[in-house]
Amino acid sequence: MQICNAMKFLRIAAVPVISIVIGVSAFVSARAQANPSTTPAAPPVQLQTYTAQDQSASAGVPAGWKVVGAAQTNIVLSGPQGEVIDLGEGIIAHDGPFQMGQTGPDGSNMSMPYSAKLTDKLTMVFQQRAALNGNPAPQIKFLYAAPLQSLPAGFQCGVFVIAVSGIATPGDALGIFCSLPEDSLQFFKNFLTFGSAPTAAAAKDVPTVAAVLKSYKIPPAWLQKKFALFTAPASASLNQGPGSSAEVQMYLNAMENQQAVIDHGATCADAGMLGPSNLRTAAECGYLSPNF
Repeated sequence: MQICNAMKFLRIAAVPVISIVIGVSAFVSARAQANPSTTPAAPPVQLQTYTAQDQSASAGVPAGWKVVGAAQTNIVLSGPQGEVIDLGEGIIAHDGPFQMGQTGPDGSNMSMPYSAKLTDKLTMVFQQRAALNGNPAPQIKFLYAAPLQSLPAGFQCGVFVIAVSGIATPGDALGIFCSLPEDSLQFFKNFLTFGSAPTAAAAKDVPTVAAVLKSYKIPPAWLQKKFALFTAPASASLNQGPGSSAEVQMYLNAMENQQAVIDHGATCADAGMLGPSNLRTAAECGYLSPNF
């Protein structure tokens, strides 16, 4: 992902969601800190814990929401106003030219260049999702994009803020996307966590979505399966390489140590939804350099 100074803010095209990510409870607190005199303390969101039948993941479900799918660490919730929260979606890609609407070889979800930058990979993932569901390609504008640091070797993870157009129900977004190392046969895994809502409901839904994402849990054994290479190496070790316990712990530590990046993303998400509150925010979140 690109960065300007500490982080770069982009304005380009691609997807229909308002996305919130791992650790995004910072989104709610950042808004409250930015407007202490006008933002009353919100009551905690009440959640009922749901655990997938295969025991691969758990998450809190708000009142009025439904679980519409849960397996292999992926939990999908739907809300009363068309909201969607998709936790831990996995995408298997094969290194090659992107062909929207066509799946990749050997059961992979798609083909896309492994060398592409993370923002472009994310764009292709959402375009592919839309095409496979028979929908037109969404148009995404990246307002903010920043990489997460101190990850295992070969991992790319980043926080992003997007605004969406070109779809029936436009939306805004803050999310996290990860792309993992390529294996010997040029397959690589990608993981996406997001929440979605119509633009009109986005600001109101932020505390609920943030609470759900904060509640999302994956047992370490299942994380090891998620991180394992799609094509198993000839001689695999349980303690080294992709999916090892050491790698899983490094990933978890990295996620816990990215609060400053996520907080800054929250500020720009507010700017994207409500408009920048001052000239400094406008500059830091890319509003003064739309062609960057």
